[in-house]
Amino acid sequence: MAQQPTTPGGPLNVIGKRGPNIDAVERVTGRAKYTGDIDIPGMLVARVLRSPHAHARIASIDTSKAEAFRGVRAVITYKDAPKVMIWGNRQYALNNPVRFKGEAVAALAAVDAETAEKALKLIAVQYEPLPFVLDPEEALKPGAPQLFEDGNLEGMPRILNRGNIEQGLKESDKVIERMYHCPTMWSGGMEPRACVAQWEGDKLTLWASTQSPFRVHGSLAAMFGVPDGNVRIIASYVGGGFGTKSAPHTDESLAALLARKARLPVKLQYSREEEILDSNTRFETRIYVRVGVKKDMTINALELKAYINQGAYHTRLGGLGNQATHTYKTVNVRTEQYRVHTNIPNTGPTRGVGDPQEDFAVESALDEIAIEMGWDPMEFKLKNIKRNGDPIARGPAGVEDGRLITQVLDRCIELGAARIDWTRRNAAAGGQPGPKARGIGIALTERGGGGGVGGASVKVNLDGSAMVFYSSTDIGTGSRTTLAMIAAEVLSIPLSMFRTTAGDTEVAPYDGGSQGNRTLQGTGRAVQAAARDALDQILAAAGPMLDNTAPADLEMRDSVIRVKADPSKSVKLADVMQRRGRSAVGLGNTTAPQTGMNVERTTAAHFAEVEVDRETGKVRLLRYIAAHDLGRPINVTVVENQIEGGSIQGLALTQGEEMRFDKRTGGCLTGSFLDLKPPTMMDFDPRLIEAIIVPNEGVTGPYGAKGLGENPCHPGMAAVANAIYNAIGVRLREVPFSRGAVLAGLNAQRPAGSRTA
Repeated sequence: MAQQPTTPGGPLNVIGKRGPNIDAVERVTGRAKYTGDIDIPGMLVARVLRSPHAHARIASIDTSKAEAFRGVRAVITYKDAPKVMIWGNRQYALNNPVRFKGEAVAALAAVDAETAEKALKLIAVQYEPLPFVLDPEEALKPGAPQLFEDGNLEGMPRILNRGNIEQGLKESDKVIERMYHCPTMWSGGMEPRACVAQWEGDKLTLWASTQSPFRVHGSLAAMFGVPDGNVRIIASYVGGGFGTKSAPHTDESLAALLARKARLPVKLQYSREEEILDSNTRFETRIYVRVGVKKDMTINALELKAYINQGAYHTRLGGLGNQATHTYKTVNVRTEQYRVHTNIPNTGPTRGVGDPQEDFAVESALDEIAIEMGWDPMEFKLKNIKRNGDPIARGPAGVEDGRLITQVLDRCIELGAARIDWTRRNAAAGGQPGPKARGIGIALTERGGGGGVGGASVKVNLDGSAMVFYSSTDIGTGSRTTLAMIAAEVLSIPLSMFRTTAGDTEVAPYDGGSQGNRTLQGTGRAVQAAARDALDQILAAAGPMLDNTAPADLEMRDSVIRVKADPSKSVKLADVMQRRGRSAVGLGNTTAPQTGMNVERTTAAHFAEVEVDRETGKVRLLRYIAAHDLGRPINVTVVENQIEGGSIQGLALTQGEEMRFDKRTGGCLTGSFLDLKPPTMMDFDPRLIEAIIVPNEGVTGPYGAKGLGENPCHPGMAAVANAIYNAIGVRLREVPFSRGAVLAGLNAQRPAGSRTA
């Protein structure tokens, strides 16, 4: 039995337990209102006209027939769009020229969907097609089509250099050079983007499916030039985001522009194809790796040169993660990143924000060189991982070394290896013989979390019930539950007495949003502080009812305030609140945790066991072990669900979700679920995925918790690739791992005379 978690104040009553999400009934019964469920009297329906060209200048646009069509209330084009970039990127709400096939050209609002769709066909546009480019390396060559006046490279190359990479490679006993490719991949949620805009005078209220209400709030306030107090964003329920909804997008701006012009509320809800084409996608990466090792099994040099396909626009966030620089002890390390614009749809932050792609390259390359040296890949990685006390980059620029703390990646490796029984792995290169072969692979990962500003308030009502208000959103991560549990632990009020209000910028303090492993650590610490503030008010009000006992000498347990020295002297919370005559409202605002030179990260070790059919090329997952250090879990059920769901998302990238583009037209060839092939419950049995919570306790998060949301999807591609090699001796350096790719690899192994066509 696990040891009961404790704090200096005694055992914990809520934290560390299992339990369903507190809003589960609302979600599964349909009572939860998502943005698409919002219905306002007189509300119009919006539709968007999209470009048929990958790159074109709009020579003329005539909307007169559409405007005259019965039932149309507003039409807008790039001429109506304010020249204010959306959240600081290069994109306006509507643009000329257009830079990808499917980009919004015009939008209109009508009394119903049928009218809007008919009227959309009446907008006449004359285009001047321009040359386009789809490949990031091609886009940097002289003479390539230029998307912007200053070229296709976004900013300066991002370079991190420590030691001397060339000298390190020269002094290594073994060096390999490899290239790993991840295509543009879709990673959206089940809910397509939706928003409802309503103006009351110069005040805008917008219901949106967003992970970051205050980011949308700031973007729209700047676009319309109105005070912050005149914009309200509401995102109560969001049907998945995975980063694709973490930044402002054009749909919010288009709905707000149409509503202002029509003077009526407007709903804009994307189709599945629009969601795929005009939302943030996981960016393509082409990563060139050089790694050198010494005969004593140490990594002497590691270099990554990455070309990142950002698409036509970007959402400020994007690039590689920290797998090369933060996971392993490497004296000589260099990463070089080129963020490049091409004529494909927008890319941006998706779960992991570059870490899955980098993890695929780093963990595959290290597996390759270990095998070429005759080493056990697990032992090789275990020897070289960073441990507590090792130097690690810290600070916003990542150039100053701190000291790693609360690190248990070694335990993740050991527990995961024991669970999958690593000793069963094929020790000989070339894999198993026979038509079907089995193999086991390992991949490690790490990440930070908790950055940015967090804000929350906690209200204790006169009847002793409580509410948590926070302005980030629950995108399926269970934050409504875990944040309420934190407040319940501080206040010692039963969790059943709590309700939460999320995603409303008018009723909760500023918060950075739900992304980047930050909600639990960032917003969670704000909730903890707010609950403490409310508790202080309650204890102060209870003092006169308990012989004027000082608040410091009182405590609350199970909604009862009592004297610490004499627990028989007590008073019920509801009685205190009734006597007080008003609710107790606590406020909490936090910034990134201050740990001096210490740096806290979250880590994981994943192990995949696969079976490969040599005749068909089919790869079948047999078992997947995901061992995670996440500090102390707040809700064990939520944590296990996060690990399992994130692991499935990482594994999905090995099978499908590739966005392919027609080289002749630049158009997307996979604009539907049928073509993207996201996994279903028939592809991955959750029972094959085992989550291991490695006992540990952090220092920056509430009650020792660490962020978890990003990490589980990082290692899937590398773990499966390494397992496939262990099974059949075929090294796959490009995802997805299709049957054709497996068969091509097997074919290349055969003697020339025995290869199949």
